[in-house]
Amino acid sequence: MKTRSVAVAALALSLTTSLAACTKSASYDERMEYLRTVAQRGADTHALIKSQEATIDRERCDRAYGGLSANDAPNVDTYDNREEWFDQVKEFFVDSCVSGKPKPVPGDPVPSESAGTATPSGSVPAPEASPSA
Repeated sequence: MKTRSVAVAALALSLTTSLAACTKSASYDERMEYLRTVAQRGADTHALIKSQEATIDRERCDRAYGGLSANDAPNVDTYDNREEWFDQVKEFFVDSCVSGKPKPVPGDPVPSESAGTATPSGSVPAPEASPSA
């Protein structure tokens, strides 16, 4: 009998924890990661439109955004202005779609124009590699 009540209590605790995890509002980092994902989708959409030899403009990218489902958008229930958040998501998609490059997220380093002239990755060890490896 005691093991059964311990099992019931453990199940109740796990369900409560799962429910709380599902309803918590996304952190700043989670929102920024989602903006990176949306920006990449916009850039991918640019490539798709270009492959169809269609005109790439804001209107077309806006319509493409309208056809997407935001089922994976993080929960922003406690965010001060939800509408502002969704407008920002749309802006990241559309801007990336028009330009063909993912729009940088606030705080991310901005890629330089000379990034294409960097040395091949094999000639310089990766920053996380130790010198003795």
